[in-house]
Amino acid sequence: MSASEAPAAATPPQASETYTASCHCNRFQYTVTVSPPLTDSASTVVDCNCSICSRNGYLLIYIDEKNITYQKGSDDEFSTYLFATKKVAHYFCPTCGTSCFAKSQDPTFFAGMKIVNVRTFHDLDLKALTLKPMDGKSYNAGV
Repeated sequence: MSASEAPAAATPPQASETYTASCHCNRFQYTVTVSPPLTDSASTVVDCNCSICSRNGYLLIYIDEKNITYQKGSDDEFSTYLFATKKVAHYFCPTCGTSCFAKSQDPTFFAGMKIVNVRTFHDLDLKALTLKPMDGKSYNAGV
């Protein structure tokens, strides 16, 4: 076996943290496991300036769906909103209106992922987060 065929060295597992989250009225309660933890300097949270993110006050992370566990409620109990290309559904509580996450409806666009609003996380110090500005306002696809 040549050096170019050598297997990659194993990387140590990254630290993770599980956050408790809910909508305002607690109709939906869930946990989200994030790696690295959101307060880690290697972690970033997206602060997008597009119309829906601005109006809903989203601060977003992209998470594999398997890292979200419901204690109360389920995906099919949320109300959803799609606009423009209808590529992404925005999920909100039909009782209190909290915007909890978004999910692609296109299997070729972020398949298996949820875009989670960290403002739904309990006891998270938003000032401790590293925000990554995203210019969604200039993005023409209208997701």
